Amino acid sequence: MKEDHRECIEEVQELMLAINETIKKYDLSEEVIVALSVAFLDFDNKSVTPDNEEVTVRMNLLSSITVDDEEELEDILSYMLDSYRKEQDNNPSNINYWINRMNNGDLN
Repeated sequence: MKEDHRECIEEVQELMLAINETIKKYDLSEEVIVALSVAFLDFDNKSVTPDNEEVTVRMNLLSSITVDDEEELEDILSYMLDSYRKEQDNNPSNINYWINRMNNGDLN
């Protein structure tokens, strides 16, 4: 693992613990759902499939998930996906932004 990855992972891990401690400090554990993931990609150790179709890289993943059950997790993941899609729809560097504007009559 790269030294800067290791140092950053340690710092992010401390922040994750601080988030959870802050929630506990205010006694809000029953009222807060946390789903936080941070991935560090290792481009120095990539591999290619035999047909050269796909390149994969290793990933070091940190996560903190505090949900009561899988249904809550599905709800928050669904919300995150919807938010991501809306963000992409409003991003002028994304082709879908321009297609949507054309379909809505925003462009001549």
